[in-house]
Amino acid sequence: MRNVDEYLQRTESAVRHLFNAITGYIDTLKAGIGPIFVSGLPYGPEQDAHYSEWCLANSEELAKSKAAMEDFRAEAFALDTICGSILQIAEKGLEIYSENTQLHEPWGAIIPPYLAKFCVGREVRSTPLGLIVYAARNQHVHFNDSKLKNVSASIFNNLATAHGYGSNNKDPAFDLENPNLESYASNVTSLIG
Repeated sequence: MRNVDEYLQRTESAVRHLFNAITGYIDTLKAGIGPIFVSGLPYGPEQDAHYSEWCLANSEELAKSKAAMEDFRAEAFALDTICGSILQIAEKGLEIYSENTQLHEPWGAIIPPYLAKFCVGREVRSTPLGLIVYAARNQHVHFNDSKLKNVSASIFNNLATAHGYGSNNKDPAFDLENPNLESYASNVTSLIG
């Protein structure tokens, strides 16, 4: 392919299919949104009794919600696979066609100059979008490796801590030490919109 426009044109139909697939998985998740218990009572026996009554009155809807959530959890890695494919297409486009040579601070101290091509795009959690795509694609493709390489790990550490709620509280959606996640691809595509 001669240029980025041709790359985008030749990958467009695949990306549209991938985004449509994501919508299908998200619809399953939305089906899991059920009734929500709200009470003005303080924690204690009276609220517990009120909650038990509420659960009985909403048992059918709660069962549907639980089943939909289980269906979504069963397909979570499939969703990550779809999102990882989108990240792969984006990463490859940046790798081939980005001409950026400038490193944003503080990333200049962390990222080797040959990765400057990924230091592009709007910032999300103080990280250029291209770097997020780079790190997320690497994490997804190498989810079974024991440790992510330093650059990608640094980017994920920033995503986990630069959320505005204090750096001591890691966002579990981007914490590489979260034992409940194998791939972070769907979390990243959701974060970057």
